[in-house]
Amino acid sequence: MDALPQVTPRVHQLDALRGVAVLMILFANIFAFGYPLEVAEQAGLSESMSLLSKLQHQLYQLFVRGKFISLLTLLFGASLYLLWQQSQMSENRLKARMSALLLIGFCHAVFVWSGDVLLMYAAVASALLWQRVLHWTPEHQLRYARHYLAAGLVLPALVWLFPAGQVADQADTAKLIALYTGPYHDQLWHQTKYLALVAFDLLFVSYWWFGGIMLLAMWAMQSDWQQLLKTHFVTLLLIALGSGLLPILGTGFNVGGTGLHPLRMISDLCFALIYIRLFLSVIPLFPELLNLLRRCGRCSLSLYLWQSVAMVLLFRWVYPELFGMLGRGSLTTVALIVIMLQLLCVQYFYKASQLWWFEQLYRWLSLKLERKTQDTAA
Repeated sequence: MDALPQVTPRVHQLDALRGVAVLMILFANIFAFGYPLEVAEQAGLSESMSLLSKLQHQLYQLFVRGKFISLLTLLFGASLYLLWQQSQMSENRLKARMSALLLIGFCHAVFVWSGDVLLMYAAVASALLWQRVLHWTPEHQLRYARHYLAAGLVLPALVWLFPAGQVADQADTAKLIALYTGPYHDQLWHQTKYLALVAFDLLFVSYWWFGGIMLLAMWAMQSDWQQLLKTHFVTLLLIALGSGLLPILGTGFNVGGTGLHPLRMISDLCFALIYIRLFLSVIPLFPELLNLLRRCGRCSLSLYLWQSVAMVLLFRWVYPELFGMLGRGSLTTVALIVIMLQLLCVQYFYKASQLWWFEQLYRWLSLKLERKTQDTAA
């Protein structure tokens, strides 16, 4: 999520895409802000919902859920490659930046919100850097991207084939709501314990899946990726729709079965690539919007973290009576309002080449860690 100082057209495009991803990801995260993270997938869902509400939920599953985290992961991998080029192919600076991001992500996950993705990104990227993947040939990166993606689908496929069938009941949900709106030290302890689940997910799913996506992005940055997206657009669209619709058809359009699913993961990645292609085709027609989104991309770390801070304050502290109570339509409206406010803040307060709050912290920590590494080596 680090802003890139170079000003090539390609970097402008990536900045704008990152801006779209970090804003749109709130539409997916809002349910984990307004409900306990453990039951966020079922937030506001019931079989008694109207047919229109069920259709809206299925459209959300098909076109939104998981798509923008996949897009953000692709952009993270691309940024790693560009930063590596910028640093004259030295990995020490990248390792320092990932260590800084790991520290910020850890504090965010423990003290603010357990759904943090920064910790996961930093851990995956650090492991990839340890393997010196940026020194691999493009062909090697693509081959291992395929292997990693396949490995990341193994556990979700097993969960899908052999479901546990255990769903949190109302009593469990009520206990979680009381926990998250109760004393802060209880929240801290619970969020610290939740890191064990994050570690399990990292080991068996996210390292492989996110690592594969990052490797795919590194390979793409050394290829004519825009032409590849244009050439394979129809194929990607068919795969995205097919793998996205099959789980919906398999459940008979009911609102259950919204958890981890290998076909949905494939659909998420394909849709992320499709959105890149559509964005690059349409955005040149709106230069002012492109400039605004590019600026959002350059302060994406601050936007992402302020989303968490604002939503946790809103639902757990200012209006705890709303936590776990709002419907999906109301939560989506809250997300839309926050996104509009963030766009206005960037429009009126962000200056060119400026580092916003958390970007400044990230850069300061990175420099400190890099200098410490250099001093130790000397």
